[in-house]
Amino acid sequence: MKKGMTLVEILVSLLILSFILAAIFTILNLQMVRSIQVQKTAILQTDAQVVLTLLKWDLGAAGLGYPKQDDAVQSQDNVGANGSDAITLRAVGLGFESANIKWSWLLTKSSTNVMQLRKHDNDELNFVPGEWLVVLDVNRKIMNPPGDIQVTDTASFVFIDQWGNAIPGQLVTVDNPVGAIGGLVVICKYDPIYTPGITLSLNANNQLIRGNDVLLENVEDLQFAYGIDSDGDGVIDAWFNNVPQFATAGQKWAIRYSMVVTSRTMGGYEYPLNTINLENNPYALSTTDRMRKRAILTGIIAPANLQP
Repeated sequence: MKKGMTLVEILVSLLILSFILAAIFTILNLQMVRSIQVQKTAILQTDAQVVLTLLKWDLGAAGLGYPKQDDAVQSQDNVGANGSDAITLRAVGLGFESANIKWSWLLTKSSTNVMQLRKHDNDELNFVPGEWLVVLDVNRKIMNPPGDIQVTDTASFVFIDQWGNAIPGQLVTVDNPVGAIGGLVVICKYDPIYTPGITLSLNANNQLIRGNDVLLENVEDLQFAYGIDSDGDGVIDAWFNNVPQFATAGQKWAIRYSMVVTSRTMGGYEYPLNTINLENNPYALSTTDRMRKRAILTGIIAPANLQP
C-alpha cells in the first residue's frame, strides 16, 4: 500500500525550504549591497582623481603672467574644517580658465601704442578690442610701464621676417605706448583670477571649494606642504606647513597636495584605523566616521612659472 507524506512532514519540508531560501536571499542581498558599495566607491574615487587632476592644473598654472616677487601663492595652515588647509593662487588664468587665456608674442620691437604680434590660425585665440593685456619681460615679470593695457583696435597684416618668411600677424592698438623688444610674450589678463585670486579650501560640509564653486563632496581633509631644495642639488629636501618666499629665494621648490576622500556611511563596514594623520593634522574618527571607506590621494608639483 502506497503511503503519502503526512502534514507534519510537509510542514517540516516547507520549514527547511524556507531556511534555505532565506539563506540564499541573505547571501544574494549581501552580495548586492557589497556590489553597490564597490560601485559607489569606484565612482567616488574616479571623481576624486578627476578633481585631483584639475587641482594639479591649477597649481601648475600658478604665477602665470604674475610678478615673481609678489604673492602668487598664499598658504593658510589649519584654517578649515577638521584642521584642513587652504591655498590662494594668482595668475592671468588657471586650469578652469584656460579658455580665457590668450597669448602671443611680439614679432618685432615696439615703441608706440601699436604692437605687431603673431596671429593664430584660430581667431578665437587672437586679441579683440576691450581686452586687458600685460607684457612679460625676460624675467617673466609684468612690464610696468606700461602695466595693464587695454586693446582699442586690431587689424591683420603679413610680417616678413629677416629671412624673408611671411608670418601672419596682428596689429594690436592699445591705450598706452609699449616699449619692448621683439620676442616678449603678451598675455590677456583674466582679472578675477589675477586679483584677488582663487582660493581652494574645505568647508564645514566636507566639500572641496574652489572660489565659490563646489568641486567635490565627501572630502574629509585637505592639506598642502611646501618643499624647497635647500642645498641646491635639485632635490626637494625640506618641507614646511606654510609657504616661505620661495619665488624670490632662487631655489627650486614644490607644493605637495593631499586630500582624504570618504564614501558614504556603509553598514557592516569598519575603517581599520581610529585616527588619520595627514601632514601636520592628526584627527580622531568617531564610530560613524569609521563606517566610511577612505582614499588618501596625494601628489607633488613644482609650479613652472615660479621656479628660479
